[in-house]
Amino acid sequence: MSGPDHPRVPINSIVFGFGPMLPLVAAALGAWLLPDPWPSIATRLAIVWGAMILVFVAGVRRGFGFGNPRASTTVEIATMLAWFIPAGLALIAPEPGWSLWLLVLGYALVIVLDPLAAATRPRISRDCARRR
Repeated sequence: MSGPDHPRVPINSIVFGFGPMLPLVAAALGAWLLPDPWPSIATRLAIVWGAMILVFVAGVRRGFGFGNPRASTTVEIATMLAWFIPAGLALIAPEPGWSLWLLVLGYALVIVLDPLAAATRPRISRDCARRR
């Protein structure tokens, strides 16, 4: 479905938007299906990859503020930190279970906070909004 209200999502947006999630799927399969020691290795790699994606999302949120003076507000910086801090803590948590829960928290905050910010000040292209 495409049109003025439902713009077509460009193929490169699909590839680069959803493609980086594939290593997480591969790591999950490795953690569940491979013999020892691969589940432990796959879990650690998933934690690192998941944290890298979350830090990237936080950086995009903060980077927006450099190009738009209205975005350099306390709310924008707090939102960025709400995503950045769980990712950083996940990398240094002593147990993989703690790391995974920190990443779940960080991604849950993205799911909650990003649409709230978009609803109050829409500032993205319509095809990007559709991917959300």
